Amino acid sequence: MVQIRFRAMGCAMLAVIDADAADTGAQAALDAVPRWFAAWEQCLSRFRPTSELSRLNRRAGTGWVTLSPVLTAVLDAALRAAEASAGLVTPTILADLERAGYDRDFASLSAPSRRRTAPTRHPADWHAIRFDATRGRVALPAGMQLDLGGIAKGWAAELAVRRLAEHGPALVDAGGDIALIGPRRDGSAWPVAVADPQHPEEHLEVLLLDRGAVATSGIDVRRWVRDGEQRHHIIDPRSGNPAATDLLAVTVIAGDACVAEMAAKVALMLGHDAAHDWLGRQPALAALLVHQDGSYSASPTVAAYCWRPAATGA
Repeated sequence: MVQIRFRAMGCAMLAVIDADAADTGAQAALDAVPRWFAAWEQCLSRFRPTSELSRLNRRAGTGWVTLSPVLTAVLDAALRAAEASAGLVTPTILADLERAGYDRDFASLSAPSRRRTAPTRHPADWHAIRFDATRGRVALPAGMQLDLGGIAKGWAAELAVRRLAEHGPALVDAGGDIALIGPRRDGSAWPVAVADPQHPEEHLEVLLLDRGAVATSGIDVRRWVRDGEQRHHIIDPRSGNPAATDLLAVTVIAGDACVAEMAAKVALMLGHDAAHDWLGRQPALAALLVHQDGSYSASPTVAAYCWRPAATGA
């Protein structure tokens, strides 16, 4: 088993290949992963004024803009997530994020804001985006600003793990968006621990997966105070404000990381009762929901993935 840890996209990253330490091809592939993420971040970051995404946002209202293959692929994934979530997970929330105070990299939020006043809200409908994936171009309405956030991490985890899997079973954890291809060389599943958000050194469950993805969305980490109020980064586009929810975190198992990322955010915003109703209509998903009081519940499909100690004889 060989692995590499690094930071990118404001998060801790992990990439693993189940290969021998002497496998130079596997090690070379791992050594390349930070460079892949650095290139993707330079394209997709909303915090870098020179990124392709920032340049696109500055051209909103000017007509068609030609995109790189990377931005085309991630925007396509983001719009698919908007469609699948009925608009609950949308790339058009940047103005609302900034209005809530998330107007710079999270590591800098303790510093005074660069903005003197919060931007006025102008609700943005993702349906108004004109997107031509075949030609790799998009036209944003005037005033619309995009944030690709978690979908970008999920997309990056998926692409990275597919590249690494050329050298053996692989896993990529992009700040909680985990994509994996297995099983491992000995035929066993990958173990993925679901941390207790109130006690991060402990876990609620250990999931066993041969392949697929796991994503966690929560309001327990990326929090800050603005105007004397606690804020968090999960914006409900229906209100434009940080989501009011009785859930603390949601972990979703899905076939790929973008779907898992989208579903975790949807369930978190919906809250316990509506989330269970929604998940009940999504047979391909399994979810673990952590409540604000620290208790947790699960969709019926989770049990198939949870590790349980082997029964011992009397």
